Amino acid sequence: MALAETVLRKVYKLGLLPKLFLILPRVSFLLALASVAWLLMLPMDGQFRNTYISENALMPGQVTSYFRESEWNYVRGFRSEVVNWNFSEMSTDNELLTNWLQDFGWSVSKHRDPKTNTTTTYAIMHAPRGDNTEAMVLVVPYFTSEGMPNKGGLTLGPALANYFAKMSIWSKNLILVFPHNGHSVLRSWVEAYHTTLDATAGSIDAALVVEYPSDSDAFGHLEINYEGLNGQLPNLDLINTVTTVASHEGIRVSVQGMSPDDIDKRDYWSRLQVFASGILRLATAGISSKSPGCESFSGWQIQAITISAAGEKGHDVTQFGRIIDSSFRSVNNLLEKFHQSFFFYLLMSPRHFVSIGTYLPAAVLVAVSFAISSLYSLASGVTTPEFITHISDVLFIFTGIEAVCLLLSLLMQTIVVNATEGYTTTITIVYGLVISTLVTVLSTLAGNNIKILSKTHSYMLLAFALFFIAMLIVSMLIVHFALAFSIGICALPLTFIQPLINMCNAGNGSLIKHKLRIAMCLLISSPITVVVALGYLINDGGMFGIANFSHGLFVSWDAMQSWTYFIIALGWYPAWSAIAVACIFGDFRIESVKQKAD
Repeated sequence: MALAETVLRKVYKLGLLPKLFLILPRVSFLLALASVAWLLMLPMDGQFRNTYISENALMPGQVTSYFRESEWNYVRGFRSEVVNWNFSEMSTDNELLTNWLQDFGWSVSKHRDPKTNTTTTYAIMHAPRGDNTEAMVLVVPYFTSEGMPNKGGLTLGPALANYFAKMSIWSKNLILVFPHNGHSVLRSWVEAYHTTLDATAGSIDAALVVEYPSDSDAFGHLEINYEGLNGQLPNLDLINTVTTVASHEGIRVSVQGMSPDDIDKRDYWSRLQVFASGILRLATAGISSKSPGCESFSGWQIQAITISAAGEKGHDVTQFGRIIDSSFRSVNNLLEKFHQSFFFYLLMSPRHFVSIGTYLPAAVLVAVSFAISSLYSLASGVTTPEFITHISDVLFIFTGIEAVCLLLSLLMQTIVVNATEGYTTTITIVYGLVISTLVTVLSTLAGNNIKILSKTHSYMLLAFALFFIAMLIVSMLIVHFALAFSIGICALPLTFIQPLINMCNAGNGSLIKHKLRIAMCLLISSPITVVVALGYLINDGGMFGIANFSHGLFVSWDAMQSWTYFIIALGWYPAWSAIAVACIFGDFRIESVKQKAD
């Protein structure tokens, strides 16, 4: 106690607390930079790890696949029929495919989805050596994630069904699913399989979604998509299994849409590109209608990835079939569910990854940055007695803002989901919200003299909103790192508002410039601005891209049970709104010593 008292007296005598208070904004900003620098450091040599098979029972590539020349006639025969299909009509009722599967000995059933008004055909082959409790799923959608007819996939599907039926090695049941697409239709089937379907084949251990849009015999390389909903990822062993099998076939593997020229590169920039793309795709999983399909299995402890044939030459279609065959035979070796290896990771390349313990500190630094900004805002104009007296009032104000955001989010979601012209409605809503944001910014610039909130309430509301974002990031650190980090970086300009307000009070620089900067911070950090920007940049561009992306965000919960919309609408947006309310209706003026003397 004596030592602590001595230290406190020394701190007070030297005036360290005021000096520490003045550098808090710089500390906050440096922590945010450190979080970005942390991630930028991970693709460097020595900071990542090579992938490996943790579960020895998988033994990928240790058996000979017989899906070879003997199956060529089947593949060509099925393709001669598939290329003439009208895929839009066949996806609703394909009696020809049903007859093929029944002829091979598969039990065929259908699932009618009332939401999308589509019918999904699926077939089950019970394992001759199994106990009918576990299954593996092969999904062949009629349309790929890019909206192209999955001609090669619909060719390989029945060919593999015929091939699998002739083998007696299976200890797990096999399920073939033919949905209209890999997005909401497949998600509906997965949900129905675990709730209402009568024809089932036990718990699903793993699933492969196949995309082969070409009707050619040849393809160039294999692309793997693995992102799931709400931050979920498949067990890394499944990706490693497919990658190992493909390498034994001499096929190059791509992740995150790597070009063939970048696949063999082992430099910093290629790893950084894949790393950054992985974070962005995981943060926006379930929003875009261009779903690769694997994310539809999230939430049911199913390890699922999507494999796509890309390129035009180099390998033949039977090699693609052998990848599926060998991967299923590896999973068939497991006596229990996937539990080894990693469930939280980010890939740098098909052969390199970083685990959660390596990248998690980046989001922690961002959360601490917001917490320090909250402390700075609180200390700028609130004393301890004022804080104790008015904390309940600020909580009441923020709860009211949260309630309004909840009602608006439910209302907008209901309108978009039930609208006949979905894109038109979405455009109207998005641009209406953008206009409201601009009005808020203009109101800030106008310098409204109507101060509804007191000085204490203004400072405390801004501080609480910043602290709320910090807690939001902390709550999602492990569950959904990509979304937590993305929200932290996008909302970072909010931490600059309090220092700018203090500059206005101190008279440092032009008042108009400081208010303009505050308005820009509000505009840039708005979730609406970020959604519009993402829709324009990553989703086809233009108004159609914005409409498509925003529509996917609004319906993501109804179609895919994705949390992203509600995390933004009930987490990020209320905090941003509270800061905007404080800036417009708050009183941040602090009387100088001279004014008090007068």
